[in-house]
Amino acid sequence: MEISQEGLQTLAAVLSEGTFDGAASVLHITPSAVSQRIKALETSVGRVVVRRTKPATATPDGEVLVRLAKQWELLIDEARVELLGRSTSDDDADESRIHLPIAANADSLATWFLPVIAEMHHAHPVAIEVLRDDESQNSRFLRSGEVLGAITSDPLGIRGCTIAPLGSMRYLPVATTDFVARWLPDGPSATALSRAPMVLFDRNDYIQRNVLTALAEQPVTPPITYVPSSTEFYRAVELGIGWGAVPEAQIAPALEAGRVIRIVDHHVDVPLFWQYWKLSSPILDALTELTVAAAADHLVPPARISPSQ
Repeated sequence: MEISQEGLQTLAAVLSEGTFDGAASVLHITPSAVSQRIKALETSVGRVVVRRTKPATATPDGEVLVRLAKQWELLIDEARVELLGRSTSDDDADESRIHLPIAANADSLATWFLPVIAEMHHAHPVAIEVLRDDESQNSRFLRSGEVLGAITSDPLGIRGCTIAPLGSMRYLPVATTDFVARWLPDGPSATALSRAPMVLFDRNDYIQRNVLTALAEQPVTPPITYVPSSTEFYRAVELGIGWGAVPEAQIAPALEAGRVIRIVDHHVDVPLFWQYWKLSSPILDALTELTVAAAADHLVPPARISPSQ
């Protein structure tokens, strides 16, 4: 079995752009040439690697190859930068940077992870691309080969990846005092929670639903406002649109100032993990070191995680 770099590069372009025409434009070749390269790759491995849908998607075998393509691209870029040196010319600065795709959840980005990205950009010749989704969904980006590392809530390591526990992000159910006086005057009973407006990040927001179930102790269906942005989510709660469970680090200033209060003495800890591909990559190692160090400063440490109370 022979797998060509040209075939891997073409496969990655097809999946990134979603069509053979889009890949042709990026690679500066004809769509026919793209098709020929994909067919040659499929012939060499004896498997179908691309579903000819719109957008094009990888088969399970294609996912294995696109992961290889991304890893190969990172190693080639690192070698190029090491051999040629980091450019000091403004005109060439972008060309000398290493593309580093990763995945992160919105709450981490809004609280502690963005400074990690900033430090990476200051210290290393990288151009980091962040794919954002719920922490419970980010593992799929690793499996599909779209990213080289991800913040995830999945404690099970993906084959070919190393997993590092980061600690837990703590969430507190809060609301404004006026909101509590109007909707929860006697506390968060099931009846009150079924009527009190609630804020959710999106329809996959399992954190809020788990908190609601824990407080109500039975299924309830309150009025819901969806705010799919971490910063705007906590602002929505602070403005009295509804109650919600917000990261402690994010809501602490509003709690201290009395703009919001805890609706119950209860918290939820969501364990986070950093998963990344096993590569001999100084850039990926540097990002891992910074991520683990930042998590130690901002998250509930794994050794001290206690049950929700």
